[in-house]
Amino acid sequence: MHRASCVLLLAVVAACHVSRTSINASSWHEAAQERALAAANGRLLLVGGGLDDDARAVYELLLAAPAGQAPHAVVATAATGPEEVEATDKLEALRAWSPTTKASVVRRATSTAETVASLQTATSVFFTGGDQKRITERYLPNGASTPEFSALLAVLARGGLVGGGSAGCAMMGEQMLLGGRSAQALGVPDTSGDGEPAPVGPRLGWGMGFLPGVLTDSHFFERDRIGRLAAALRQGPDRLGLGVGEDAAVLVELASRTLVGVTPSESLFVDGTFAQRDGAVLFGLRARLLGQGERLAIAPLGDVAPPRLPADPGRQVPVVEPGQNRQLASWRLFRHAMVPGSGVHELRCDGFTVRAMPAGDGSVVFELVVGTTPAESR
Repeated sequence: MHRASCVLLLAVVAACHVSRTSINASSWHEAAQERALAAANGRLLLVGGGLDDDARAVYELLLAAPAGQAPHAVVATAATGPEEVEATDKLEALRAWSPTTKASVVRRATSTAETVASLQTATSVFFTGGDQKRITERYLPNGASTPEFSALLAVLARGGLVGGGSAGCAMMGEQMLLGGRSAQALGVPDTSGDGEPAPVGPRLGWGMGFLPGVLTDSHFFERDRIGRLAAALRQGPDRLGLGVGEDAAVLVELASRTLVGVTPSESLFVDGTFAQRDGAVLFGLRARLLGQGERLAIAPLGDVAPPRLPADPGRQVPVVEPGQNRQLASWRLFRHAMVPGSGVHELRCDGFTVRAMPAGDGSVVFELVVGTTPAESR
């Protein structure tokens, strides 16, 4: 192996190792499986961030309750500053939708006793954004269960719902992405010159463990996070991923391990079961968009490795089209590539290019070419 490649590989391994050294992986996996079993009666609600107050379908889910239980919606935040304001705004939105339904908020400063008391009667809990590590440090410090976490798990055991937006979405799996840009996750050195260079490789930590085997990401299309999710899935052990965009929401039915699209804005289910890397190309990936009312089993999208994409340069997907948000270019790529017979589509992002084509079964086969020149318009 070339010396530079060795250095890059060691840097990737080190970056991932540092994030997760404090907890034994085997013990964490066993604990996550037990938590998932205990939570199987419940549902999760994943929101990619930037949720509008008029998202009726989302608020109806948060304000609903299992049969025989009085509705009580709790907004939770483990952060301070703007995130606390977001919690207040979310509480006001819930009360606006249903003035007679009980709604409350638990903050970082809220005592354990008060938090547990609120969660003991909660039928839904929604975590606001911020830093996902703040959430796990409050509820599962160093992997140790707390009274707050036990009360949260009990909400799901009673058939309730636990949801989150942005950081609250990213924390749901056994593992979680801690941050970072796609280019660095794929191994491209940080040359921005903004302080210390960002480490290369996927930045992973331990999540809440409600959804084992699935890595979740937020602000997905708007921030071109397909690169960091694909890099993390290739590394494993999680091989399935869900990217949720802004103002988009996905309901997870834990008993049947089924995803349900909640909003008109789509999300992307990614299958990295057969992901491999050959030099600059990360391939063997499948994906499928999930729209409002659509249901999708949490399972691999194919039984065999997908074919490599042809060398055809493909159709460039415009980053900006008249009347369209340039931040949704990666969504447009997958939407175009789902059209049968449409050929290979390409989108240049900062530090990598996404190439995708229809698989013929409603899904998309795609690959990432690392180190390509970023599009001028981005």
